[in-house]
Amino acid sequence: MNRVLYKHCAILEGDGLALREDACLVVEDDRIVEIVDRCEDRGVDLQGCVLFPSFVDAHTHIADAGMKDEAVGLRTIDAVSPPNGLKYKYLAELSSQGLQDVLGTASDELLASGICAFADFREGAGDGARSLQEGVSSKPLFVRAFGDALVTPENDQYMTQLTEAATVAGGIGIGDIARYSDQDLASIRSMLDETQAAFAVHAAETKEAQSACESAWGISEVQRVVGLHPDLLVHVTNPLPGDLAAIAEAGVPIACCTRTNALIADGIPPLDQFLAHGIPLCLGTDNVMLTAPDMFREMDWFSRVARALSGDAGAVSSREVLSIATLGGAEALGLEDEVGSLAPGKAACFIALDTRSKRLSGTRDIHAAIVHRAGLQDMCFVVSRGEVIADRRMA
Repeated sequence: MNRVLYKHCAILEGDGLALREDACLVVEDDRIVEIVDRCEDRGVDLQGCVLFPSFVDAHTHIADAGMKDEAVGLRTIDAVSPPNGLKYKYLAELSSQGLQDVLGTASDELLASGICAFADFREGAGDGARSLQEGVSSKPLFVRAFGDALVTPENDQYMTQLTEAATVAGGIGIGDIARYSDQDLASIRSMLDETQAAFAVHAAETKEAQSACESAWGISEVQRVVGLHPDLLVHVTNPLPGDLAAIAEAGVPIACCTRTNALIADGIPPLDQFLAHGIPLCLGTDNVMLTAPDMFREMDWFSRVARALSGDAGAVSSREVLSIATLGGAEALGLEDEVGSLAPGKAACFIALDTRSKRLSGTRDIHAAIVHRAGLQDMCFVVSRGEVIADRRMA
C-alpha cells in the first residue's frame, strides 16, 4: 500500500466545496482516506496551494483533435454533421492505428488540463468504442462512451450497430432524433433496457434541427426524446416553449457547451432559464477540433453568460459554477461515487492552484478566483486516480 500525505494546503472539501484552511489530504494508493487538520508528518508539501476536485468534462468529441481549428468559420452542418461534415471526412481517412493515436493524444491533453473524467460521443459504433478503450486504456482517467451508429435508420443495419455500440461502450449517443421513427425509438429504448446501457442525445442544438423535428413529427426534439428517459441531454441551445419544463420534470441533466455553441453560431443556450427551472447541469467542452478542453474557460463563460442573460449578477454563485464543472458532471455520468468532490472513499483526483501567482494573489473569494481568474498556467500540482500528472511547485 502506498500512502501519501499532501500537506500545507487549503482544501475545498466535500460536495459543498467548503474551504478548510491549513489541511492535509491523505491518499492510499489511488483513494482519499481522510482529510485532516494541519500535520507535520512526512509528505508532499503543497506550499499553501488550494486543492479542489478535478474537472469532469461531460461532453466531448476527442477523435477530431487531429484537425484542430480547420472548421472554424463553418456552419454546424458543414463542420460536424454526418455524413458529409468536415469532421466525418477526416475520420474516414484515419487508419485504426491513426485513430487510436489521436484518441490517446487527446486524452493526454484532457489530463494535462485537470480533467479526470470525460464522456465522449464516439463515432463509429462498436469499432469506434473499442478504439477509444484502446486509446485511453493506460491513462488514469474515468471514461464514459456514448457510441453512435455508422449508418442511418434508413439502413436496416443501424439497430445492429447501435446494439453493438451499447454493448461495447456501455452507452449510445444520438445526434439527430428526427431521423428515427417512433418505432425506431421504441426499439432503441427496449434495447437499452436489455443492455442496461446509458442513453445520451444531442437535443435542440440548432434551430434547423428543431424545425425539422417539428415538421416531421409535430413536436420538438426535446419533447420527442424526454419520454424515452435519456440519461443526458447535450446542448439544448434552442429550446421551444415547454421544452425546459419537460426536462425539469423528468430530471434529466443538460451538458452545457457554451463556447462551442457560440463559435459555430448555433446560439447562446438559455443558461439562466436552465437555472431557474432547477435542471441538473454539467459542462462539456465538445469538439476538440473547435474548442480547447479547458474547463476554466468553460466555467468563466458559463458564469458570465448566465448572469448576463438573467440580468441578475447574483443569478448563480461561483461555488455553484465550480460544482457544476465537477460534481455536476460526475452525477450526470454516474461517477459521483468516484469523483466530483474531495471526500474519503473517492478517487484521488485533484488540482492544486498556486495562490501566490500574479493572477491569483490578493483574491478574497477563492471560488470566484477559480471560476473567473484562474487558468491552466496556475495549476501547480495535478493528481488523477492517485497518479501525479503535473508538478510545477515553486522551489
